[in-house]
Amino acid sequence: MHLFSKNLYLFRIRDRVIKYMNKMKDKTMKEFLENNAYFVDFFNAYFFGGERALKPENCMELDSEMNDANMDLEKHVDVIRKYNDGNLYSAFIIENQSYVDMSMVVRAAVYEFVAYERMLKKSKKNKSKEKLPMVNILVFYTGERPWNAARQLSELVEVDERFKSYFHDYKMNLIEITGNTSYNFNEEDVYNLFYICRSIYDQSIYEEKSNGFGLVKSSVLKVVKTLTDVEWLDLEELEEKEEIEMCEAEKRWLEVKSKEWEAEGIKKGIEQGIEQGIEQGIEQGIEQGSENNRKEMYQTMVDKGFSISSIASIFSVSEESIERLLMKA
Repeated sequence: MHLFSKNLYLFRIRDRVIKYMNKMKDKTMKEFLENNAYFVDFFNAYFFGGERALKPENCMELDSEMNDANMDLEKHVDVIRKYNDGNLYSAFIIENQSYVDMSMVVRAAVYEFVAYERMLKKSKKNKSKEKLPMVNILVFYTGERPWNAARQLSELVEVDERFKSYFHDYKMNLIEITGNTSYNFNEEDVYNLFYICRSIYDQSIYEEKSNGFGLVKSSVLKVVKTLTDVEWLDLEELEEKEEIEMCEAEKRWLEVKSKEWEAEGIKKGIEQGIEQGIEQGIEQGIEQGSENNRKEMYQTMVDKGFSISSIASIFSVSEESIERLLMKA
């Protein structure tokens, strides 16, 4: 297999693995958010600063008329619920995103307006004259890299100043684990999921003063493990126990890692100790490598029929230097 073909094959395999992992992350979060209490907690944290404005008991499954042959909305978005508490009638959507997607703001707009289109069709069918319920979509970004894609349409579109006042600048509602924005979650499981992941990403979980999570449900930590792939969460232990003491889990991991770090430190110390002694050897090696390359090039030209004198003329070197190099073992 040629080197290019091999690299292309490895790239495709890697791409498939990444896509599979992202799919698993989205699937795991979708299952987590099927719990209506967790679902509304995200909206309460984002829109209402943690006030329990939305109640889980007022969430309902989406009816089939929101889907049609052109787009099954439930298959395109992760979790969608109708909400009706007598005062507020609305549709709420959470779209999980495990990687930065430059087109996300457009996708969110499409999902939102497709939902309006479906409700409009239903309204016409029922000959209703009432206004449509509002659609609220929240993108939940679970990746480690900071979100650097567009959050509103004007960041993606070149808007001519003459049309700026007429441009419909769609703004995406984004809640991300990375960053410094604080969210007031009421559900302990949601709080633990969000802030454990954040503290893993920013490394603050490894500071003694920061770890105040205590006992955490194994079901929550399985989601954390899927999203972060952190080493110190043992899947076997998560299967065996209903709850895990975070301090103990982290402590065991630190004990293992400290031994690795100690060994690595000793290795680096040895390397640094001999570094000065081999600097000269490295320089000689570079010089030797350059010399070997020249020798190989000269020999190839001789084999192709070039004379020593013509090679010397081409590279502006003496014939004697070429002959000496070619004679070296």
